[in-house]
Amino acid sequence: MSKLVFFLLLATFSQVFSYFLMHYYVQPGDTLFSISKSLSVSISTILDWNDLRDPRKLRIGEEIIFPIPDGVIYKVEKGDTLESIALRFFTTTSLLKAANSLTTDVIYEGQKLFVPTEIMGMAFNDSSKFIWPVYGIISSGYGWRIHPITKKWSFHTGVDIAAPLGSPVFAADDGVVKFAGKNGGYGNMILIDHGKYQTAYGHLSKMDVFVGEYVKRGRLIGRVGSTGISTGPHLHFEVRIYGKHTNPLVYLPSPRKMYVLKEEEKWMGGE
Repeated sequence: MSKLVFFLLLATFSQVFSYFLMHYYVQPGDTLFSISKSLSVSISTILDWNDLRDPRKLRIGEEIIFPIPDGVIYKVEKGDTLESIALRFFTTTSLLKAANSLTTDVIYEGQKLFVPTEIMGMAFNDSSKFIWPVYGIISSGYGWRIHPITKKWSFHTGVDIAAPLGSPVFAADDGVVKFAGKNGGYGNMILIDHGKYQTAYGHLSKMDVFVGEYVKRGRLIGRVGSTGISTGPHLHFEVRIYGKHTNPLVYLPSPRKMYVLKEEEKWMGGE
């Protein structure tokens, strides 16, 4: 009996809004990569939906839940609008409404919206070395500053991008995950190796990658949080050259052009 047939026999379906939840139970020899490939679901989606004890060592019989189609949930925060959420996923309000069968733009705090993977990233600005890993407002730049917590003069090794809790964080370029875990004042941090360059993502509330994994540019890798030494939800983003930090703004598109909308037709079934 094939893994897929066995999976279908074990799967249970529960329709929530415009997606189905699938329940899969880990079989001998399973890895996240093999599950992702055989069941056509991204690893980031699996990790975003499940709190796995060790993504590299799955336990036989462990339950894994993921949606069909591939996608994630965003919980509406106070002050969010459908437009602001669309910006953070680099998509459009019309696609968000279609994915959630919404007839108006009205949303409410605590509401859960489903965001299909295929509609994310259609507005990435890919004109520079790296894309913006999160859509938000730069709250602290690179260089010397008075630390907001210690109140001491210190060097800020990256840029802070303020965004609501749970906002998606994307890989700035293709690379291999070298670190994913707790790292002192960074809190939950991911480090991706791009060869000459490395990018670091700090203060995350959730990490959707594991060490040794190869990730593509624009892939969902985690969620904005306030872990470690932090005054509120934001992403601390660094660019390092051979391990030494440098100003990330040199390698990113203009902050005024984080979001650059491309043609929408391909996401709406057009050619």
